[in-house]
Amino acid sequence: MFRLERADQSKTTYAERFAIVVVYEGAFDGWYRGEVRTHGAGSLKLKEPGEVHRDVHVHAPFTIQGAAFAPEVVAAAAEAMGMRGAVHFKAPGFEPGERATELAFAMHDALVRDDATAIERETLVAETLCEVVCACPRSSSRAPLAVRRARAFLHDAIADKISLDDLADHAAFDKFHLVRAFRSEVGLPPYEYLTYLRVSRARDLLGRGVRVAEAAQAVGFCDESQLHRHFRRIVGVPPGVYARSFGVGGASERSRQHRPRPAGADRAS
Repeated sequence: MFRLERADQSKTTYAERFAIVVVYEGAFDGWYRGEVRTHGAGSLKLKEPGEVHRDVHVHAPFTIQGAAFAPEVVAAAAEAMGMRGAVHFKAPGFEPGERATELAFAMHDALVRDDATAIERETLVAETLCEVVCACPRSSSRAPLAVRRARAFLHDAIADKISLDDLADHAAFDKFHLVRAFRSEVGLPPYEYLTYLRVSRARDLLGRGVRVAEAAQAVGFCDESQLHRHFRRIVGVPPGVYARSFGVGGASERSRQHRPRPAGADRAS
């Protein structure tokens, strides 16, 4: 990972690895393979090993963040997607709003966010690589069965730390095809589906009187704040408010704050 904040000087760089770079702010013109391309806020810039990139003009101070990948990692994605021979990216960059760009920004967010799970990071890396390599997706009759196996595994292992490799092994399907098939059939990537499962299970526990911190641990969230963030996003209210709507959370909280006085306490005073 690398990040450049508010850069305002042109420079030349040499790429030793494949790199996926997102532009958070500003704009600059970059030369690559004999062409000049403008990279602005919200866009995506791609680099391949052995290539020279030169900034020729800075329109506004720019902030970028990049993730570099070893050639064998990108080659594995390309091979899984049906590519043979030398591995290349589809294009030197993508504009705001394109699927590759949206996936890359989500991947970068997960790679630097402390509470991102391993399966979230790995899924977004796999999806992003599949979207930017120059390959033709292969269909497979095994995809529906693999997705069913993956969903069942997520239900059974809801509180466990799950990696994308674990999920792919259980589904008997390579991870690059699995994440595409899963999103296509379920409408969500595996890590987000797991988050919805965990929030649903937490709702049930909170409705039965389990404390928020205990519910977070029981369903696999790393702490109460992670449950709070996802619960509010999905349900619309914080977990504590949800629990009190059942007359549970508030009552238990009051019972801890107003414990009955020992017998004879009034007489002793």
